[in-house]
Amino acid sequence: MSKPIFVLGAALTDMVGFPQRKPALADSVPGRIVKTSGGVGRNLAENLVRLGLPTELITAFGDDRNGKALLLECQELNIGVRYSILANGRKGALNLAILDEHNDLYAGIADLSILDVITPAYLESQLPALQEASIICLETNTPVAAIEWLLAQEELEVPLYLDPVSAHLATRVQHQLGKFHTVKVNRRQAEVLGGRPLAQLSDVEKLAKKWIAAGVKRVFITLGDQGAYAADAERQIHLPAAKIKVADTTGAGDAFQAGLIWASLRKWSLEDCCRAGLAASTVAVRAEGAINKEMSQAVLLEHIRKFC
Repeated sequence: MSKPIFVLGAALTDMVGFPQRKPALADSVPGRIVKTSGGVGRNLAENLVRLGLPTELITAFGDDRNGKALLLECQELNIGVRYSILANGRKGALNLAILDEHNDLYAGIADLSILDVITPAYLESQLPALQEASIICLETNTPVAAIEWLLAQEELEVPLYLDPVSAHLATRVQHQLGKFHTVKVNRRQAEVLGGRPLAQLSDVEKLAKKWIAAGVKRVFITLGDQGAYAADAERQIHLPAAKIKVADTTGAGDAFQAGLIWASLRKWSLEDCCRAGLAASTVAVRAEGAINKEMSQAVLLEHIRKFC
């Protein structure tokens, strides 16, 4: 059996509102409300498992109904949870999201206070397992102290992959990007981390080169309907986005990360890793919710051939 991928981040219950018309502040509009499992870490782990990769999730589950349901679902999906915490007396993480008329995020609130139980001391106790990982993927819902502990482990010779989750949370790693092997960001996250707007592709190229000079081995910047940009020390590429009907963009970034990890473990080229990421995100946005249950190696390969 190959070494597992470790994902460090959030597992939560998503309450997502789909409006029937354009939402407006201080107003209520008709629509649908859907309850699903979510969390960037959990979503990434599920995508990886659906792509046939052994995956361990380090997160915190509440001991309320939502938290226990999330834990059970992870177990049924074969997501490893042996290194996660079931926090007695704590409610599970919850995210409230309202989409706009284009099925993009309009507004949201996330209660992730339960993740505070993931402390440096706890991660220290799991260090032997982390040292056996093929990849460690960190998403920045993880508490700051835990992130700092992880990035301080110089003896941990495992490639670190970053998903900064949001522009706000990206600041948790702003001055330590050089410690990551691979950084995957969207345009807004890149602008916050880089401290300047990315109005043109040349701006994206300059920022990627700066990060690579700081020690990052590979950079992937997703650009929405403009596709994705990727760079390493030898080359830079820009691939277009597929023209498809979008049902929900919620899980696009998580799927992109899973796709590029899947391709990276197969030692695909930078361009093909980016292509796999775009294809995985294409699979994701064709279904409502953060996860397309049809995700698999076969479906991913089909989308790579057909759309990318």
